[in-house]
Amino acid sequence: MKALIHLGTQGHYPLFHEIWMKDPEIKEKKFQKITGLERARAKKLFQRVSKHRQLEHKKTVLQSMADEDRILFMKAFFKLVEGKILDLKPEIH
Repeated sequence: MKALIHLGTQGHYPLFHEIWMKDPEIKEKKFQKITGLERARAKKLFQRVSKHRQLEHKKTVLQSMADEDRILFMKAFFKLVEGKILDLKPEIH
């Protein structure tokens, strides 16, 4: 997952289908705060995806998720990417 997060800091999201990236609901939610319950659920989703080593297997797991879970996963993923960017460039805080 670390490599995928690093790619995300460069603007590449190979884990997500382009149609998901263009979904207005995802665009709207990716900037919202994550609640405590969502954080716990997102952690379980990350563990589920992280079990797989190959990118295609990770994509398959994401495709099999309910829309709500996939949106939460993406929201949490974008928060991790944002945090990584802020760690690398503290001047943009």
